[in-house]
Amino acid sequence: VKTQTGAWDHAGPSRNPQLSDGSTATETLTEYTQGHSFAYELTGFTNILGRLASGVRGEWTFTPDHDGTVIRWTYEFKPLQGRRRLVRSTLAPLWRRYMQASVESAARVAEQQAAVREGQETRRPDREQAPM
Repeated sequence: VKTQTGAWDHAGPSRNPQLSDGSTATETLTEYTQGHSFAYELTGFTNILGRLASGVRGEWTFTPDHDGTVIRWTYEFKPLQGRRRLVRSTLAPLWRRYMQASVESAARVAEQQAAVREGQETRRPDREQAPM
């Protein structure tokens, strides 16, 4: 991302994600509840999305579930006039697959980081108790 206007821990800041196809958009954090959820809007797409939708609203929620967390990502396209059917029939199914792959990837990274932290926490006391 570029041009982030503040910490990404409260409603209000914006930034410009640099997308994999070289295009950009403006992302604004619209809601933030620490440890539970956040929502954002994307506008100003410089790729084909700019010809299909005026914006997108996304929301992530994290709900504790037994030994883990249920992650829910919802996405709402705001189609341009006359583009609703195209967005629904073509873009939405493609985006669903992208979302599924993205959530699975994010979950793997979070699990790996948690395992590293747990491993460090387990080793730390041994290191602190070792003679110098």
